[in-house]
Amino acid sequence: GGGGGGGGAALGLGLGLALSSFFWLPMLAELDAVHLSVVGAGHFDFRNHFVPLGELLAPSRIMDLGAVAPRYRFNLGLGQWVLALVGIGAVFVRRQTSNVNRQTSDVNKCRTSGLWAALGMGLVFLITPASRFVWEAIQPLAYLQFPWRLLGPTALALAVCAAAGVTVLPPPRWRPAVAGGMTLVLLLLALPTMFPLPWGPDFGDTSPVGIIRFELEGKVVGTTSTGDFLPRIVETGLHPEPSLIASYEGPGPVDKVNRATLPEGTEVRVLEHGPTLDRFHVTGEHNFVFRLYTLLFPGWHAYVDGQEVEIEPGLPEGFITFWVSRGEHEVVVRFEDTLPRRIGWWLSAAGAVGLLTASAMVRSPARKEMGTGVSRLEMAWIGGAIVSFFLFKFLLVDPHPAWFRYTSPTGEAWAAQHVQRATLGGEVEFLGFDLPRRRVRSGEELMVVLYWRALKPLETNYQSFVHLTYPPAISWGQSDALNPGGLPTTRWPLDRYVWDLHRVRVRPGTPPGEYRLEVGLYTMSDGRRLAVAGPDGTSVGESVVLEVPVEVLPAARPPTVVGLEMDGEVGAAYAGQVKLLGYAGPEGETRAPGFLHLTLFWQAVRDHPDDLVVSVAVVDGEGEVVALASGPPAVGRYPTGRWRRGEIVRDPYAFWLGPDFEPGIYTVGVVVHRGDRPLTPEGMEDPFLKLFDVEVRR
Repeated sequence: GGGGGGGGAALGLGLGLALSSFFWLPMLAELDAVHLSVVGAGHFDFRNHFVPLGELLAPSRIMDLGAVAPRYRFNLGLGQWVLALVGIGAVFVRRQTSNVNRQTSDVNKCRTSGLWAALGMGLVFLITPASRFVWEAIQPLAYLQFPWRLLGPTALALAVCAAAGVTVLPPPRWRPAVAGGMTLVLLLLALPTMFPLPWGPDFGDTSPVGIIRFELEGKVVGTTSTGDFLPRIVETGLHPEPSLIASYEGPGPVDKVNRATLPEGTEVRVLEHGPTLDRFHVTGEHNFVFRLYTLLFPGWHAYVDGQEVEIEPGLPEGFITFWVSRGEHEVVVRFEDTLPRRIGWWLSAAGAVGLLTASAMVRSPARKEMGTGVSRLEMAWIGGAIVSFFLFKFLLVDPHPAWFRYTSPTGEAWAAQHVQRATLGGEVEFLGFDLPRRRVRSGEELMVVLYWRALKPLETNYQSFVHLTYPPAISWGQSDALNPGGLPTTRWPLDRYVWDLHRVRVRPGTPPGEYRLEVGLYTMSDGRRLAVAGPDGTSVGESVVLEVPVEVLPAARPPTVVGLEMDGEVGAAYAGQVKLLGYAGPEGETRAPGFLHLTLFWQAVRDHPDDLVVSVAVVDGEGEVVALASGPPAVGRYPTGRWRRGEIVRDPYAFWLGPDFEPGIYTVGVVVHRGDRPLTPEGMEDPFLKLFDVEVRR
């Protein structure tokens, strides 16, 4: 009947949830027991990991062995998405015919294929930047961290859609040949991914003590770089315990006892140690608190002579502690299943039984309809395609690996779209860059890939930056990388280059026009930039200006006020022309020498307002103007007469406070002029609009 498809889908969903309940049920039930903060600003912010639609649909890259790390594309696979589109089209055509002829079997097939097509298109949408508002609205999605993680389920949906294009063909003439042809096309288009970069044979010492030594080098500590998945009761940073490290370095067994806290005359001997079990022989003359260097996760239990005793968390570290009475005892500390884990295992077992039962009871409608002869013919075509492909690969392609990978010579990056050379601090060479698109809308992201190589072993960890500027002191968007290319610069090899991906978000309200990109290296501790020398050795400043400019187009829609990230709201209207929404500036204090940066946010109240001039002044305690900037908004490049009603415009300023600038309290304010006459904000008496006070220190 017509409800069969829906019932089967519900059964499949139920069995899937039951089979996986051993994982998701304890995870949800015990979520509050651990720290989980791998969300928010920085590397784990989903906003930094959307994949443009162009990259999703692009073919796979040919790898460059001259790079430190392979540069893959987060793509769907050219063959997969093309065949999936063909399948979706075939399903649509077949569905129209099926609806007319009322063929229940075909209607159910098309309905199921349509659901997979909708799922695939929905997942593709969630991977692209266009879905940002969905991720921001559904907060739990942030824990996925990387939208490209949805590529796995997307591939499954595309596979079903591609197969649908075969199932709707009139059997038995075309189906086997088309199935074999699709298999061959997919394998041929996947050839570039079948020549991955070789892995080094030495992964280092993987013994427990080797892993601990690796952590102590500062490269990786504990579970994650943000300390996630530690018990929530942990209130402080964990530090290496010398006695525990010494026990790992010794012949064994590992001793996790905090022996510094044992009372005098108490002896503890380790009888057995494992990942989920510790057994001890204890003798002593006093009652004492037994302390272990084991974090208290849900599931740990302690037993003294077979009787369970209560575990108390040792704060602030969150280690296991419990009381042991005087005398001679056998103490066991064991990690066991909690109630949610036991329920999860039982549900998974029930799901496995249900799956086996359903498989035995359900007959395949497709096999019944088609017959065994056609099914065998399909398998013959698919098998023939696979055999033909691998013969082609082994005999013709494998002897020519350069067809699908190459090696850039030392000092060059053949993968770079644009070659541009500069030397930074005599330590690092800039080789070139990729700029996939030169036009971007205000509020959107611009992808830039930088290519670096170390000229000598580096002793300092440098950070990289990309700034969208005009003029040089004004930034309209930026991106910084803590470890350029995902690798600390102190670990850069001398014989290979590093590619460094940046996604520069053009700040909301950036006016249209041509901008330039400045890139460079600096140290986070003091903000010092490496000096840049051009190919001829002459100094060109503290940044490399990329040779290709960027054109910023008007925003598709005005940004939200929240998205402007203002420090203060103003809401001052001027003669029905424009409104000053607010500002972003250094309220509180700033230091000299250095720049005092201020950004005003304007909104047009009408189309094409009068040409206005904005004057921003820094005034000392005596009422004297010590710094002044005056001119049309947006550094003079976007006069108010070009604004459209409702448009929001970012208007930045940078005042240089030299080493002789007197410390003190200063007032920052703004005056708007129409011609020679200052305009008074509506509801005010003074044209000078005070924004904030700032203390300048040295």
